[in-house]
Amino acid sequence: MVASLTQMATILLRFVVQTTFIHELGLRYLGVNGLFNNILALLSFSELGLGSAIIFSMYRPLAEDQRNEIAALMSFYRKAYAFIAAIVSMLGLIILPFIGLLIKHGSVPYIRIYFCLFLANTVVSYLFAYKRSILTADQKDYVNLANQFIFMLFQSIVQVVILLVWKNYFLFLIILVTCTFLSNLVISLQVDRRYPYLNNLSGVKLPKSDLDDIVHNTMGLIGSQIGGIIVFGTDNLLISSFLGLVSVGLYTNYSLITNALGGILNKAVGAATASLGNLTVNGSKEHVYQIFQRYVFLNFSLTFFVVSMLASCLDPFIKVWIGSRYLLSATTVFVIIINFAINQMRQPAGNFIAAYGLYRKIGWKSIIEAFFNLLLSVFFIAVLKLGIAGTLLGTILTNLLINAWWEPGLVLKYGIGKKFSPYLKDYLVYMLVLCLSLTFNFYLSTVLDWRGFAGLFLIAIVSLTADIFIFVLLFWHKKEFVFLWELLMRLLKKI
Repeated sequence: MVASLTQMATILLRFVVQTTFIHELGLRYLGVNGLFNNILALLSFSELGLGSAIIFSMYRPLAEDQRNEIAALMSFYRKAYAFIAAIVSMLGLIILPFIGLLIKHGSVPYIRIYFCLFLANTVVSYLFAYKRSILTADQKDYVNLANQFIFMLFQSIVQVVILLVWKNYFLFLIILVTCTFLSNLVISLQVDRRYPYLNNLSGVKLPKSDLDDIVHNTMGLIGSQIGGIIVFGTDNLLISSFLGLVSVGLYTNYSLITNALGGILNKAVGAATASLGNLTVNGSKEHVYQIFQRYVFLNFSLTFFVVSMLASCLDPFIKVWIGSRYLLSATTVFVIIINFAINQMRQPAGNFIAAYGLYRKIGWKSIIEAFFNLLLSVFFIAVLKLGIAGTLLGTILTNLLINAWWEPGLVLKYGIGKKFSPYLKDYLVYMLVLCLSLTFNFYLSTVLDWRGFAGLFLIAIVSLTADIFIFVLLFWHKKEFVFLWELLMRLLKKI
């Protein structure tokens, strides 16, 4: 509950800061934000898998209170993250002279200074990352959440004041770096108080067997995550290189909304999968398969309503929020929502892959995925001149041609032990329904051209009513629908 409230408040703060940012500094500087965040995400590839390996390797020693082993692990992680920080710093400084080449149609003054501040913010976040990890592994992540929210709130207030009074991007970034540093410093002090035996890590060494386990777990995650970094970390980079910073700024407004909704949706779906790992070990194949089918349908159901509301309300919301001049073309918005829907439909397979520990089996898949996504995106945006939509079409085709069958296929073959064809049939039906609903609601938003917050609210009500009717009409007979309906009724009775 606390995590959900914190997430909602964080989203609200981001909207407040971005609204102020747009009005005071404009789209070009917003584009700089989006571009540099993408570049730093790519430079941070050296961390691939280490964070998850840290948390995983500390579960047992924390549960058994093996303090010497915990100290040895923390000493290793401190050195590993210091090395990563050095690598990211070096790579950032190497590309610093070439930053201007990544921006089409003009840059902004002091662009390299701004990039150095973004780089410093990333490097600072790595210096204390190992301290945050022990809190997560020890089931005290609420300390992390409280820390991040408090400093996010302070940072947002100060940044808004800076934008309104001085309209100064340099000071805006200085506050970002300062708050990141202070947030991590406070966490470091809290960890030192909670775990005093970690205050002296000098001379503590990790046994070779434990080191081998960490390397094994990290390497298993590298291949699976590199695809995601290339796929989702290059959109703004390509848009900036071929279209310019203004286009990045326009797209950033839409991605802020879709990323926020995606985060909420993933948390809602993830809440139903807390016991997946135990289920895959102790449950029968038939029971696990039944849970998998229900989980896929639950994810589809939530995605259906979110996508439908996006199709009918996204552009009207942009108009109310920041104005009509910040709208993208109808085709581009349609592609953005399709891309969002297909990405969300990957979540069930991804969570079951994690539960079964199948990361090593998708390593090559992720590398192939990254290669094809980059190739297709460049082709669509550079050769066919399809603009922002071209970048996303590369991701859409990659997901449909590779991920849509490879990931669930692995789960069904190596985990559950069931045939792929029934899943494929359901997936095609779900995707067809999503596309039809998207088209219907997109058309609905053009017909119901109501203005202002009241108009947006009425469009949402009409759209939601129609979507509920369509959903029930199409799926009332499915056993997964019956299960979710009964579950919903039980939850409502408890309220």
